[in-house]
Amino acid sequence: MEDDTARAVLDAPPTDGEPTIAAESATLLPLAILETVLSRSGSWGVTEVAQALGLPKARVHRHLANLRSAGYLSQNPASRRYEPGWRLVVLGQRIQATAQVVRLARPVMTELRDRIGQTVVLSALTTGGVSVTDVVAGGSPIDVILSPGTVFQYNSSAQGKVALAFASPRQLAVWSTLVNEQRTPRTVLDATQLWNEVNAAREQGWADGPEETFLGVNAIAAPVFDNNSDIAYALAVVGSIHYIANPPPAELVNAVLLAAADLSKKLGQQSGNMDHARHARDQSD
Repeated sequence: MEDDTARAVLDAPPTDGEPTIAAESATLLPLAILETVLSRSGSWGVTEVAQALGLPKARVHRHLANLRSAGYLSQNPASRRYEPGWRLVVLGQRIQATAQVVRLARPVMTELRDRIGQTVVLSALTTGGVSVTDVVAGGSPIDVILSPGTVFQYNSSAQGKVALAFASPRQLAVWSTLVNEQRTPRTVLDATQLWNEVNAAREQGWADGPEETFLGVNAIAAPVFDNNSDIAYALAVVGSIHYIANPPPAELVNAVLLAAADLSKKLGQQSGNMDHARHARDQSD
C-alpha cells in the first residue's frame, strides 16, 4: 500500500572537499565569499579569497568591495585585508538567538505533537512576513509538512491573524501593510472581514485559518511572547481539515494555548495572553 504521509526532504550540506555551488553562481558568490572569510579566524587578502574559491582575483575583488560597502565585511585601511563586518556580526547574533529559541521550543512542540498527533509549526513574526522557523511532523495518515523558511503575509494564515491580534502599535504599523496575499480562494482579502477576525482572535486568544493557506488544510495558532511581553512567534497546529475541523474542538484549542503559554514562559514572558492560558488550563483539568 502506498504511504500517503507527506515527507519533507532537506538538502544535505556538501562534504569537505566538494566544490560549492555558490562559487559557481553569480548570485550565490557573495555567500561563498562570506563563508570563506568565516572559515578561519583572522583577516583575508583578495588573493587568498580568490585562491580559496578558485576564481579570478578581479571577480572576487568586486564582490568583496560590495560586501564591504554593505557592512558585511570590514577592511583594514593599512593592510587592505578583509574581516567580518558589523552587519555580519549582527546577523550571526540573530541566527544564534533563533537557534536558542528553537532549542527551547522543541520539547514543547514535541509534547504538543504527541498529545494531538498533528504537525506543530513555530513561526517567527518579521518585517517581511510570517516565517516558518521550525516544524515537528505529526503522525496522521495525511501529514502536512511546511519547510522552514516558508514565508506568508499576515492575512493568509492563522499565524498571521494571531500576530495582528496581539501586535504592539510599533509591530502593527509594519505588519498591517503585508495583508494582500492570496494563497487560495478562501484567503481573507476583504479588510473588514480580516480585522473582524483579528479582533475575534484577540478576544479568544487564538486564530484559525480553514483552507486559507492551503486548500484542505486548517491551522490553529496562538501567540508566543518574549521577555519584553511582545509577541515574537506564533505556535500553530497544522493538519488536514478532516482532523482539524472548522470550528476546531475545544480540547485542541486548549492544547495549543497551553503550549504557547508554556513556551512564552520559557522565553521570559512577564505578562500577555495569560488569561486565555489560565482558562485553557481550567478547561483541561
